[in-house]
Amino acid sequence: MPCRFTAMGLLLLACLVAPGTRADDDDTRFLQDQTRRTLEQQTRGEEKLAAPPGTLMYEGRRYQVPTTLEALAPAIYVAINTNQWSQLPGFLDRYRQLPGHRPALVAMAESLLARFKGNHTRALERMETASELEPDDARIRLELARLWFEDNQDQRAKAGFEKALAAGLPPQAQHLVRQYRQALAIRDDWHGSFALGLGYNDNINQGNGYYSCLSAFAGYCLFERRMPEAIESEMASYELSLQRRVNLAGNHNLQFRPVSYGNYYPETNPSETAVIQDYSTNLALLQVDYQYLDARDSVRLTPYLEHYYRNRTSEYLAHGLELEWRHSFNRQWQVGTSLDAKRYEYTRNGQNIGTDYKRYQWDTTVSYMPQLSTSLYGGFALSRSKYDLKQASSKDWAVRAGIYHAFSGQAGLFVNALGVYRNSHNDAHDFFLGDRRRDHQQVYILSAGVGNWKIAGMNPELKVRHSINDSNLDWAFGFEQTEISLMLRRSF
Repeated sequence: MPCRFTAMGLLLLACLVAPGTRADDDDTRFLQDQTRRTLEQQTRGEEKLAAPPGTLMYEGRRYQVPTTLEALAPAIYVAINTNQWSQLPGFLDRYRQLPGHRPALVAMAESLLARFKGNHTRALERMETASELEPDDARIRLELARLWFEDNQDQRAKAGFEKALAAGLPPQAQHLVRQYRQALAIRDDWHGSFALGLGYNDNINQGNGYYSCLSAFAGYCLFERRMPEAIESEMASYELSLQRRVNLAGNHNLQFRPVSYGNYYPETNPSETAVIQDYSTNLALLQVDYQYLDARDSVRLTPYLEHYYRNRTSEYLAHGLELEWRHSFNRQWQVGTSLDAKRYEYTRNGQNIGTDYKRYQWDTTVSYMPQLSTSLYGGFALSRSKYDLKQASSKDWAVRAGIYHAFSGQAGLFVNALGVYRNSHNDAHDFFLGDRRRDHQQVYILSAGVGNWKIAGMNPELKVRHSINDSNLDWAFGFEQTEISLMLRRSF
């Protein structure tokens, strides 16, 4: 009988640990970005509460405003209320030169003009000055509370709206305050999504069925190399992504972000000698952030824990620390960058599959939202995986690009597509494998659903995931994998 060469030792660790772990990172990012996008759309919806930009006309007629206190003060209010921002600087220049003018009115008007121009820091400074000058003015109290709301200072905004109501507001302004208070209550709640699905995976073990004869004599193969065939299976899956932000004081927040997802495959490995018999998986991730959040910037410091379950046992427990900064230039453009350090510690049973290692990553992101229904996003990442052995340690870089679009119509159809290209190479030549490993991986994830169709209170969604891994050691690490599932999702 021919002798079969089986991939063991370092080959087994690299083959079974690296592709699966990186795939989980892509799935985690896709799910968390989906939750973040839902919250961003909600934030864009909050903008309806703010006054839209607008040119001095009053009730369809143009008026000449004389340089008197009696004329300019009402003109400033009319310009603010009707969004005639181009006229406001001229009124203020004349008004502040008159004896007996109200400095608080000037500060309030300058604040709202700065807000219109997108300078939220200046807007807050001038409105707080106006409040110090006239702390009992109802209009100033209301505008200051609105600016705190837009700056994500939720506790101050709540107290500010209460003071504005106590100062006495007309019915229309009282209704506006009630809308803001409702928006604050929504902000303070849990947000996320939960999904259940059924589907099919054509290669749960990432096998390729590679066969070659390493040595032959007289027409007989003495030593052969045979890799596992791909195992197909039906599947059941679930996804859970939650997020809640608790405002501590000012712009300082505590944020909780638990994530969990997994697949159950009824098919198992038929080989009794296989290290992995059951490919069903579950990943659970808990992130607890300190977050500084204002109208333009978000800074997060995030310690986290990650647990991975596979082959009917706990495979590893990872812990890490991430530092992230995001900046919004305007309502359309956003950029961000992050640093992440993570250590994987394998359990006693998990050490049959993998070994402890550290991973470090630097990541950048860019997103462009031309309209509320469309978002283009992408990024670049550099990663370093450090094992005790140079042959297993690796460096990689990755680029990703995606698009989200919600189509008009009663069905509420949306599509979210992400593509990732990753290039990795190991640190040293591996004599056991016969070369220094270099991989090129492609991952494509497509999610399409209908937001206004309901089945048992949940929205149907089709999800497709396709992976291709090309390697210079293709016999050991090359594979293709396609996963299709029909899910029911509830977002909240």
